[in-house]
Amino acid sequence: MLEGIKSFFNLRYEDWRKVWFMGTVFFLAGVSEMVNYTSFMALFNSRFGIQYLPVMYLIEAFLLPFEGWLLSVLSQRLSKLRFMITMYVIFLGIGLFNSAVLIFFQMSGNEWIGFYPFLFIASNMIVRQQTLLMWSTAYDLCPTQQAKRIMPVFVLLAIIGGIVAGVITSTLASVLGPGLLYLSASVILLLGLPNFLSSLKQFLIPLTFKEETEAEASSPSSTYYLKHTLRSPFLLTVIGIMTLMPALYVLIEYQYFTEAQAVFTTEAELTSFYGMMVMLLFIAAFLLQLFAAKLMEWLGASNTIFAISFVFLAGFILAALFVQSHFAMAAVSIGYGLMYLLLYYFAEPSYQLYFKMQSIQHRDGFRLTAQGIAASAGILIGSSLSMLHSQAGMSLSGQSAVGIAAAVGLVALAWAGRHLYIKELVQFLKVGSSSMKDFLGEFLESMKHERVRKTLIDQLEHPDETVRRLTIELFQRNPEPAATTALLHCGARGSAELLALALSAVHPSGWKSLDAGKREAYLRNPDPDVRAAAFRKQFAEDDPPGGKQAWMEEALSDISPAVQAEALMVAESIEQMEAGLRLLLQGKDEAAILACEVVGARKLANLYFDVMMCLLNPAPLVKIAAVRAIGKLGGSEAATNLRELLIGADMELRAAIELALMDVGEEALPEMIRFLDSPNGEIWRSTVAIVNALGNEKMIRELVVPSCVAKLRELRANDEFVAQIAALGQDEWTQLARMRLSEVKSALLDTIWTVMIRFGDERSIPQIRHAVEHSDEEIRDHGLEILSEGLGDSKLASALLVFYQQHQRTSASRKASAHSQAESGAVELKAEVSDPWLQAIAIKAGAAKGESVLVDNWEYLSALDKIVFLKQVPLFAEISVEELGRIASIASEKVYEEGSYLIKQGESSVALKVIVEGHVEISGVNEDGIEGTISVLGSKQSIGEAALFDDRPSLVSAQALFDHVRVLEIEGNETVRLVRLYPDIGIGLLRSVGNRLRTMERMMLKLG
Repeated sequence: MLEGIKSFFNLRYEDWRKVWFMGTVFFLAGVSEMVNYTSFMALFNSRFGIQYLPVMYLIEAFLLPFEGWLLSVLSQRLSKLRFMITMYVIFLGIGLFNSAVLIFFQMSGNEWIGFYPFLFIASNMIVRQQTLLMWSTAYDLCPTQQAKRIMPVFVLLAIIGGIVAGVITSTLASVLGPGLLYLSASVILLLGLPNFLSSLKQFLIPLTFKEETEAEASSPSSTYYLKHTLRSPFLLTVIGIMTLMPALYVLIEYQYFTEAQAVFTTEAELTSFYGMMVMLLFIAAFLLQLFAAKLMEWLGASNTIFAISFVFLAGFILAALFVQSHFAMAAVSIGYGLMYLLLYYFAEPSYQLYFKMQSIQHRDGFRLTAQGIAASAGILIGSSLSMLHSQAGMSLSGQSAVGIAAAVGLVALAWAGRHLYIKELVQFLKVGSSSMKDFLGEFLESMKHERVRKTLIDQLEHPDETVRRLTIELFQRNPEPAATTALLHCGARGSAELLALALSAVHPSGWKSLDAGKREAYLRNPDPDVRAAAFRKQFAEDDPPGGKQAWMEEALSDISPAVQAEALMVAESIEQMEAGLRLLLQGKDEAAILACEVVGARKLANLYFDVMMCLLNPAPLVKIAAVRAIGKLGGSEAATNLRELLIGADMELRAAIELALMDVGEEALPEMIRFLDSPNGEIWRSTVAIVNALGNEKMIRELVVPSCVAKLRELRANDEFVAQIAALGQDEWTQLARMRLSEVKSALLDTIWTVMIRFGDERSIPQIRHAVEHSDEEIRDHGLEILSEGLGDSKLASALLVFYQQHQRTSASRKASAHSQAESGAVELKAEVSDPWLQAIAIKAGAAKGESVLVDNWEYLSALDKIVFLKQVPLFAEISVEELGRIASIASEKVYEEGSYLIKQGESSVALKVIVEGHVEISGVNEDGIEGTISVLGSKQSIGEAALFDDRPSLVSAQALFDHVRVLEIEGNETVRLVRLYPDIGIGLLRSVGNRLRTMERMMLKLG
């Protein structure tokens, strides 16, 4: 059953803990809230008088601002955690105090009538603020994406709680009476306190860690939001809607209570009826939840509000028609139920979209300002309309007529709001905001409006190409037939790439509507990308003019691999498809990449070994495409081959292999589990990432967690190992060892904390790590205290606690031991230290020796001297030891004798050269034949950066000066690949080119 619930709501493992802790709180709070509501309303209406209900609402309207101010002061003076706990305790305290008074009245036989207004105000505050506390706690504890998954579960549990509350009140009211029933609400809320506290401890406390030096951005005052709200017709209209809807609800609620009071004369009967209505309401709410999201998506936000306003109008028309008949109770109850459900389950969520055009920094400010005004004004208007009957003596039918008039006003406001909303959206589009794409994607899926479409089409003529490109991408996600002409015109105005993008955004019916001549022109466009996009559209038709086979043959005969791939993607003949793909796989890089994509998409297992042959291609992008295709083909053989490819893979290929293994799915797990004890850090990290993503909870606890604990022990051994190297006093090797230790520690801890997230929370776990690694001792202690509670997996949390505690301790005894070992000779390598770079550094530093160790690490030893040098070159200053090792492995050492040229003017040079020793003169000859020296470069400087960005002949010469010059050379293709892998190198190259340009500018100024 639990697995079924997880599957239905798409819950992940990390969601389940929150559902367990907070879900029970939501359920109990839902029961408590509705038992409280039905009890105090029954007590007030029967003992104090239904005629005073509007007066109480009026008083409440004036008290709401004070209530908000008081809670605001309280929230500012208390921490987030203490504020939430204090609010919960206040609810319990008020409930228990009121219960004690009611029980005293019942036992003594005496009562003070003046207590019931206080009971009404205090209990209504509990109902209102308890709901806000539950939802705000849930939103605070859940990241946005997680909230989308588990909020429906919380809503469902709260609804089930309401149904249970209805059953309790309808069946037990006659037995317990309203007083004891009211007490049961507080008892039920008390039952939820332990889980509420556990939720805060587990998920909220870690989020409260902050940098003491962190400066919080100043936010505008409430006056700013109020002033701008009052100046905006759109926001004023929104406030009008948000005010009238609850006002009309208060009015229909009054009529509902009045009719109920007339029909059910005893307190027990009244309470039972309220309980039955609560049960029916929440059953209806449960059913509404099944299609509420789809209905709102179909209607759109503004249309939802417009539709709800008509239902409100229909509710009062129904009440006016039957209020004087025998069907009055049924008519008013139906109107009350519909308004309750539509207001709280449809209208309030739809309000949020009205504020999405505001900037994200100010969105909450405008929303809260509007809600604050609307809450007080709504209750004030609703209670005033209710008093027309209770105080002014107007009949219920007359009051219903007033409700009809107010509902007509609501319909008018909703209509105006709908059009003002479109107007605001149009203005939002015209600004060309960077957030336009994401917002409109959500909007266009939920609302189709001619004005919006027209405005969006107009953006295709925008002078800014970025805006045009964003608009085309939006139409890619939401194809629109009416935009076809504008899209193609926009594409024709730009580059061939933009035209291809525009073609891909054309709606299938829009492509079909083009005449044959236009389509043929695109299909025979000189640019291969345009042709490929056109053929993709052509093949998407069920029966393209001329027949699919004819177009297929034309596409297959095209010289462009991209066009051929489009044909092969939709080919019906397997033999024809496989034959064509084999030719592409044996072709150049682009052809092989496209063929791999088709093989993966079509899952052509017969081409598995052809794709495997692409792994021999020296081009990295071809290897990556082949790896992704193998992953999509799947199977145990694919998993085995991909696992073997991990050995020796660079960062880019390793990332592709990880994704491919995840595509393989559970069949990859047996292969990857074998690598959980791998001494190679990179392979281990990849293995854990894959098993953590694909494995179940039991597998993670039994296999991954022990592996992580072992790695933490290894990290502690690495600390001791580096201390032994440092004891020898060789600063150069000590610095390199510490750098490598920091890299290993950071990488392994990243992986281990990721496993912790599997058992915890994606927001709180990173905050705990931030705390335990913080420089401030007090913050560290708080983080360690939470770890000591066994957060997430208790074994892993305990191992992390030990690791960080030992890491913090002073290592004086360890240093003394290391010094004594150094005096007695070299120390033997420890078995726990498996990192080859640390082993090689230890050998170089003389902290370890032995032929077997030397043989095992000869490749690392040979690269260390280059690494030490490269680390001093500004271009590679920010690169890790691992990355420097890869650079050293592809860098060849060359020596140029004095007078020989490293680069000749007029010749192409595609290699980056880093000077190890010697001097190089940079000179050139101008158009008049005059030769001049531009600069002289020395050790640790580089030559040839500009040639990496184009293949034009060099404008300068580089010649060895004074003596021989020794350089490290990296071929251009390898350098470009390094820039792609390690962006810091690209930044360094740009900085180097910039320095060269500044030198030229200074020379020109001197010459001038």
